[in-house]
Amino acid sequence: MKDYETVTITKMVGCGHIYCLFLEEEDTFHKLFIKGDMTKDTLCGESWFNSIAKLLTFALRRSSWEGNTKRGIVKQLLNQRCPNAIVNKDRTVSCADAIARAVLEYAKSRDWIQEEKEAQEAV
Repeated sequence: MKDYETVTITKMVGCGHIYCLFLEEEDTFHKLFIKGDMTKDTLCGESWFNSIAKLLTFALRRSSWEGNTKRGIVKQLLNQRCPNAIVNKDRTVSCADAIARAVLEYAKSRDWIQEEKEAQEAV
């Protein structure tokens, strides 16, 4: 089995915490896992997180983001509201919103966002 470096980003949501684990091999994104406190209570939550993680993994790996930017798919998840949302310093309003914010944070840490700006300015 391969050894992957893991970058973990934690976000607080109304039902607890969401943990986004980004697996990398030689500084290249490989796979996303999503875990959360609420998956302990229901299998539905775990299934939902696994589904979202698979979709995001596919998009990240193939750079098939809307408009050829790495933010396109994230825009679809940002600011999706949940009735269990809590007021917190990050203003996270749902699990989907928390996951989108974690992906953006990861992308910024890998300079993906900056690379896009430079590419757009060069055109």
